[in-house]
Amino acid sequence: MSDKVENTASHGGIGHWWQQRLSALLLIPMTIWFLWAGTRLAGVEYTVALEFFSHPFQKGMAMVLIGLIAFHAQIGIQVICEDYIEPPWLQSTLIWLTRSACLAGFGLTVFALLKLPAGT
Repeated sequence: MSDKVENTASHGGIGHWWQQRLSALLLIPMTIWFLWAGTRLAGVEYTVALEFFSHPFQKGMAMVLIGLIAFHAQIGIQVICEDYIEPPWLQSTLIWLTRSACLAGFGLTVFALLKLPAGT
């Protein structure tokens, strides 16, 4: 018998489990910021909201929030695909599509935020 532990499905998901928990914890303060920003911007003119997100700190917070949401969603959907989707080619395809969609969404958000004029 070998003392070597095999990398089976029961051991392979621990990294995803920790990543999911860490991203969930990081999303808590970001969600509080988002709720604060949303209440501050409720009912204001478009130009005021544009000015708000032109500030480097607010722009950075929005980028981090969208990045965390995309990361958290991608890991969660990947775990679901790995656990419940058969055949393997469909599983791989769906994981690839999920990663691509999350990356594209994050990239478009960053692009849009960087297009905003720099505020003070």
